[in-house]
Amino acid sequence: MKNIRVIRTGINVSKILKQLQQYPEDWGNQKKVKGTEQLDHEKYIVTTDVLQLVMAGLEREEQFVGDSELCIPTPAYKHHTEIISFVKRHFKKFCRCGFLKLGVGQTVGRHIDEGTYYLTKDRYHLSIQGRYEYFVGDESVIVEPGTLLWFNNKALHGTLNVGDVDRITFVFDVPHSKNNP
Repeated sequence: MKNIRVIRTGINVSKILKQLQQYPEDWGNQKKVKGTEQLDHEKYIVTTDVLQLVMAGLEREEQFVGDSELCIPTPAYKHHTEIISFVKRHFKKFCRCGFLKLGVGQTVGRHIDEGTYYLTKDRYHLSIQGRYEYFVGDESVIVEPGTLLWFNNKALHGTLNVGDVDRITFVFDVPHSKNNP
């Protein structure tokens, strides 16, 4: 497959899940911080719960979030040391990142991550809980907990929770490099 690449399966994510359960108040608790703005909900429909650890920042109020290179750690960053350690063990540098939760049977419709920020980044998922179908272009894969995958977020992509529990995945961006897995 050219748009989805499973890097590794069978990763033990139990410590990451335990920290998520330890800090349930972190879900959806990101506030509008000076210099940042939320997604334009007329353009994007967000059906997932979000726990951002590093979020986008804006240099000026009218700037489109997808065109900003600023990455700002949220207060929740310090609570989730297990996932940060995992990412740092596998990648030299990472940028925006966070957990996304999707209810049973729910979907995130096909979309493309737009803006100059994404042109120089590779996007990865680490599946934490649940089973989901991930589709990019005309390719799809069933993702189980403990799966690390790369996908082409410059192509139409989306997901469907096909499991019987909430799907939780950690989504993170790293600067593009030929050495990335």
